[in-house]
Amino acid sequence: MRVFSDAQDGSPSDLSESVVALGTFDGVHLGHKEILRRCVSRAKQESIPSCVFTFDKHPLEVIKPQLAPETLTDLEDKFALIKDAGIENTVIARFDRKMARTGPEEFVRKVLVDCLNAKWVVVGFNYTFGFKAEGNAETLKGFGKKYGFNVEISKPVVVDGTVVSSTRIRASLAKGDVEAACKMLGRPYSVKGKIVRGQSRGKAMGYPTVNLDVPREIALPKAGVYATIACIEGEMYKGVTNVGTRPTFQGKAVTVETHIIGFDRDIYGKALRVLFVKRLRDEKRFESAEALACQISQDVERAKDILEGQNAS
Repeated sequence: MRVFSDAQDGSPSDLSESVVALGTFDGVHLGHKEILRRCVSRAKQESIPSCVFTFDKHPLEVIKPQLAPETLTDLEDKFALIKDAGIENTVIARFDRKMARTGPEEFVRKVLVDCLNAKWVVVGFNYTFGFKAEGNAETLKGFGKKYGFNVEISKPVVVDGTVVSSTRIRASLAKGDVEAACKMLGRPYSVKGKIVRGQSRGKAMGYPTVNLDVPREIALPKAGVYATIACIEGEMYKGVTNVGTRPTFQGKAVTVETHIIGFDRDIYGKALRVLFVKRLRDEKRFESAEALACQISQDVERAKDILEGQNAS
């Protein structure tokens, strides 16, 4: 997949025609995957390239930063998931004040017509665009008739009676319901970062943990203890992860700590991804480190049972 940094500069210039999927694609959930599937399918039917046009950040980060949501995927993961869907080209445009002031028709003319030479445009049922979100999927159809492209609108994807959306996935994570998030994503929710040194309290209790430095803008599940899978250097291991402030030790900052079951290698400074499979319990304060260690022992055994059959050591 080719990735271009800014469609406003006229790239990619070699697309004489294209099928374009539009959206923020935060999380690349099942609803997004349906849009991408339709884009790839239409491109094959037309024998022209498929293309995704998206932004480098959530528009609210510029328009109303105080309302901007935490993100479900960073750009690297977003690109990887879009590529896995079969998309051939992705344009990541800078969303700034100038872009925020761009009217719907100007966006269509400059991006879809002049830059991407769109023959087909695929969007979700709730897609909005342009200054103050004045444009929507039906508006886009009208511009298509004017400028000579077709519009395909993807219907909602429903899971367990709920329309899949990034907002609903974030709400599930906020409740600690990682299983619901997994169903809407089509994969376990995960976070990644570099392993940093902690205070080695877990090691002293017989359950060493690795501390994950997760970027602040990434959404974390509700504070608690989870059965997880730890992915490092291409290998997957069963684990137990605590998200929270470690109240037994009077912690304040939110941390992500994982005990990798049966793992004893030195991996400080390495990159780690943690996949959340099931919530085990709330985070709570214990009267002593010994009481906490006893609880962790139970957490580990429960996690082993839950993760049995998973493709992890």
